[in-house]
Amino acid sequence: MLEKGFDLNDIEPVLDACESSGFINDNRYAELLVRSHISRGHGAIRIRQAIAQKGLSKDCIEAAITNSDCDWFELAKDKATKKYGVPRVTEVKGSKARDLIAKEKAKRVRFLMGQGFSYDQITYALDSDPNDLDDDD
Repeated sequence: MLEKGFDLNDIEPVLDACESSGFINDNRYAELLVRSHISRGHGAIRIRQAIAQKGLSKDCIEAAITNSDCDWFELAKDKATKKYGVPRVTEVKGSKARDLIAKEKAKRVRFLMGQGFSYDQITYALDSDPNDLDDDD
């Protein structure tokens, strides 16, 4: 608003009124951003970085991520399953050569790290096999 030529004395009361009326709420905005990123399959690390770029405080970001009730391990597994079909690498193009398997697994780890998942979450996701029956349900 300053760039548009408004005076700071005019801006502050309007912003205060908007904030007290609930029109401006950083916590609600952070929660909206977290939900949006989760729906895209992003992990907590990537979400923290993206929201921090919006200028929100670390406390606000952490509260929104904590309140999301997201199972990050399952989200990582779902992302890996969607991308690769079977996340566990047992063979590459019909070959069971160890070096090819190691390269493919490293590629998948890099992809999931780029999506914002921790190494523990990635290990869980890549060790899963969607063909196994879930007895937990």
